[in-house]
Amino acid sequence: MYPLTVRVDKKRVVVIGGGKVAGFKIIPLLKQGADIVVISLELDVNLVKLVEEKKIRWYQREYEKSDIKDAFLVVAASSDSVLNEHVAEDAAENQLVNVITNPESGNVHFPAAIHRGLLNIAVSTGGASPKLAKKIRDDIANKYDETYETYLEFLYEVRIKLKELQLEKRERHILLQEVLKSVYVQNEEKRESFLRELEGKVLQ
Repeated sequence: MYPLTVRVDKKRVVVIGGGKVAGFKIIPLLKQGADIVVISLELDVNLVKLVEEKKIRWYQREYEKSDIKDAFLVVAASSDSVLNEHVAEDAAENQLVNVITNPESGNVHFPAAIHRGLLNIAVSTGGASPKLAKKIRDDIANKYDETYETYLEFLYEVRIKLKELQLEKRERHILLQEVLKSVYVQNEEKRESFLRELEGKVLQ
């Protein structure tokens, strides 16, 4: 497996199964703007709410091969391992497929992830131990807390302004190294002061 990040906004994602585990897969995908369709006989109460809010679509019936025909991503998340294998077999070679009961049957794993605004950190054990992946994720999350959300916005703004300045490579490198110092993570006043200095150079 090679780690990649994939845009799923407005992409059709078909989830086979409507239980709690399916919900764990659906919520993060929904936050990224995926167009989610669920095929299952029953639906977890939390997913029912999403259907009522028209955030996902639910077809209350048995799975059919045609359900996944135009899917960008297929998630076989039912409690029936045999059904999940059938779903994986039905998928086209160019489709992304995740199988919760047997990760090796698919070509995509869902990593344990941390999202801090522009900062995304993912941890995967290749399906060997999801619990270990989550433990490592939680350890990392304690270090890179919510303050990194505003810090990353600051770094992004610095990068944009430096492009406008068209500085020499060495000077640009020095400034980029400067803002990586820990003082800029916690100190909003320090960040604002740095941006004001850059803004002044841009206007010169």
